[in-house]
Amino acid sequence: MKINIVHVDTCLTAYWGGHHLPFVQVPVYRGVTMQELRASIRGEINEGAIGGSTDDARLLADAVNGPEEQRRADRLHRAALAGVKRLRPAKPKRRKLFLDLDESPDDDCADTVYAFFILEVVE
Repeated sequence: MKINIVHVDTCLTAYWGGHHLPFVQVPVYRGVTMQELRASIRGEINEGAIGGSTDDARLLADAVNGPEEQRRADRLHRAALAGVKRLRPAKPKRRKLFLDLDESPDDDCADTVYAFFILEVVE
């Protein structure tokens, strides 16, 4: 089993339409590094903060019933973390990401922009 982590959108949460496949959302800002992005995605996966309406999304979100589902959930979790390791920027050798975002203002009133990633399960 393999899971590909695929960036599908960057927006405010009010504009995210959702997805049926397992997905995570992580806050991003102009100049975030790949290392920081991977750490954020890993954190969401480890916390079980997975959206989506498939059985795999439910299992990744730790909604497990019984030993068979637990084994699949464990395999999915390991595959998702391996997918995060394989995640690369769209433009090779780019050190800073999301450079098209505006600079963050210094006040706390600004809305947080999120990057949304689906977890594409390949059997």
